[in-house]
Amino acid sequence: MKQQYHTIIKAESNGTFVGWVEEIPGALTHGPTLDECRRRLRDSLRLMIETHRDQARLALDSSCIEESMEIELFDPHSMSEAPAELADFGAVQ
Repeated sequence: MKQQYHTIIKAESNGTFVGWVEEIPGALTHGPTLDECRRRLRDSLRLMIETHRDQARLALDSSCIEESMEIELFDPHSMSEAPAELADFGAVQ
């Protein structure tokens, strides 16, 4: 199963790179090169998701309902894509 996440990678003054995942707090890493930072970021994200999934399944029993959920997100950099319901709360002008 593939999922897409948004990352931000910043070049530091010492020539290294720091990267994080917008949607997953704590998914943060660094690397001596851009490619290495990206590789470490993928590894960090994968580990965090697998760990959270394993922890969530500890409470799983026969009374639980397992299902997939799909949500629609908008790009915060393009407010024209924002869902109409956000405009009702003043989030979109």
